[in-house]
Amino acid sequence: MPHATPATCAGDSMPLPIQRRDFDVFLSHAHKDAAFVSQLDRWLTSAGLRVWYDARELAGGALLASDLQAAIGRCRGILVVASEESLARGWVKAEYNSAIDERANQDAFRVVALRFPNANVEELLKGTSWIDLPGPNLDADSALAIVGAFYPGEKRPSPATARDIFISCSWQPDDSESARAVCRALVKEGFRLIGDARDQKGFGQGERVERIIGSCGALVGILPFREVESASANERPYKYFIQEMDEAARLGLPTVIVADPRVRRVDGSDAGWVRMETAAKECPPAVSVSLKGLWEQWRDPPAPQYVFCATDLDSDLARASGSMRHLIERITGMSTVVGSEIHEDNLQSAIVKKVCDAFVVLADITDDNLNTCIEAGMGLAARTNVELVARGKPRRPPFMLRSLQMPTYEDNVERVAVLHRVLRPYRRRVINAEL
Repeated sequence: MPHATPATCAGDSMPLPIQRRDFDVFLSHAHKDAAFVSQLDRWLTSAGLRVWYDARELAGGALLASDLQAAIGRCRGILVVASEESLARGWVKAEYNSAIDERANQDAFRVVALRFPNANVEELLKGTSWIDLPGPNLDADSALAIVGAFYPGEKRPSPATARDIFISCSWQPDDSESARAVCRALVKEGFRLIGDARDQKGFGQGERVERIIGSCGALVGILPFREVESASANERPYKYFIQEMDEAARLGLPTVIVADPRVRRVDGSDAGWVRMETAAKECPPAVSVSLKGLWEQWRDPPAPQYVFCATDLDSDLARASGSMRHLIERITGMSTVVGSEIHEDNLQSAIVKKVCDAFVVLADITDDNLNTCIEAGMGLAARTNVELVARGKPRRPPFMLRSLQMPTYEDNVERVAVLHRVLRPYRRRVINAEL
């Protein structure tokens, strides 16, 4: 079967942008693997992901070829269950080929494969790595690998040591060339580039974007030309660009604004903007000089964001190099802190401040550990985001924490799903991973 054309918006020839897609993942599989795939679907759903699963989504009598191709175009990624049975089926091969076409047109589209024992995947999955399953069920390692595969980490600087810059730009295919050139130049300078997650809403959702800007040490804005020359904070198409720039100015952050020569600000000064054509693939000298100068201008963020892990210090969550800490940092793009890692003279006061200043307090209150419950209570009193989890059967949290939900897990496979579900809403976009 030839490669499928990516699904498009109704009445349009362009593929749906990633942030407008209905589903996070398309499950590609052979129906003889239904027992495992059904289990996988339940686990992905429990992890907070929206799954396109044909047993649920495909109506009886549907035209399979056209519907499956369109369904892939409604997803942000695909998870291929590669077994001996599925590799012998034309549908899985066609779905994989459609997914490769999606990835070619949408760089954020993820292609992830799970390999059953003895499945010969090399021929089908050329250029794509896979996750080896140890048997007919998920284990903790494969669960961690699946979640990690949807948050590419090869190009991600460590959140604990990175110099973060907030990037205000457009990623629309017809006006993103200059943004990509500027971002590539910043990555070469050693910065970690931060943006809001593509499928999150920006202004209008409380202070989400403003808080992410405040967690960075500088802002770079790249304004493309959009058939309108005047830019203001009150009118489209430059409204959100200007609002983000003004927020950085309010916080006193160093900024570099790279704008198409045709764009002028009408509700303020644009005298300090450097100019670059929207279609330019390389930064002109003036832009390169400004970007290089940011390393010395960069300042400590006014409001660093991190996850405070409140947990029994014997837990693996307390280990800085542990897989669960790594998972949290991969999902959120934030560093993690545990009370035992704080070393100051007035230790109790330092821990209280660290808890209250956290962007999220993740409290694992298995066995109702007293110190963990106290840290969760401090975060709640300080109006910090607090997320409770616990091992064991579903139950109510201790009395003072009963305003919070407390998802539970029976084993480490369920634990991975629970952590992903509660932390995913706090994630930010690490642009380095996509360049």
